[in-house]
Amino acid sequence: MALTLGLVVGFAGCSSHPTAVAPSTSDVWHSFIASALADPNLSEFQRQILADYRVTDAEYQEARDGFAQCMADAGWSVTFPATGGGYTVTAVQGSGNEGRNSANDVQTCEFQYLSIVEQVYLGMQSNPQGESPEQQIRDCYKKENVPDGAGLSDDAFAQMVDDPNYHASTSAGVLCYWDPTGSLGMTIQAAEAADASRQTIALGPSSSTASSH
Repeated sequence: MALTLGLVVGFAGCSSHPTAVAPSTSDVWHSFIASALADPNLSEFQRQILADYRVTDAEYQEARDGFAQCMADAGWSVTFPATGGGYTVTAVQGSGNEGRNSANDVQTCEFQYLSIVEQVYLGMQSNPQGESPEQQIRDCYKKENVPDGAGLSDDAFAQMVDDPNYHASTSAGVLCYWDPTGSLGMTIQAAEAADASRQTIALGPSSSTASSH
């Protein structure tokens, strides 16, 4: 199971949105942003946005616009969904990119504009307290009366759900495993399909950027 702090979706090919991030931050998110700011490789654009430990709607849109323009300069067209993280990338006709992989250009443009900013913006909305994915799954299990791991310590529960051979015992549990906060908008059918495919593909830590699982 992929483990990222914000459980953010960011597919290069395929980004929740709504309100601005509150001025205050949890200790976990504060630490996450502080670590990003301490990275000498963080782009100056993202550093300026994160300097006040928050990302507003306008700043997030500015980051998306910068990313889209960066990709356009490299001959790619970017489409963002109305809600959610991520985007779709297609080659601009006549750019010479037809049949080419966009991964290198995506990596360059995300590094410049979007990678950490999007994680913070979307993550602080769907997970303002900075709970771990395992904590979010456990909260969802309790809410949906999924019996798996009841009575286990937090560490033991985390070991259980992090085991690649683990599969939730109920359909509601499968959905909790793949979309514990509902921020991805997954259906039970989509979650079950993802869980089935997990038997044949290797899953690794996520958020072009990483997927949440």
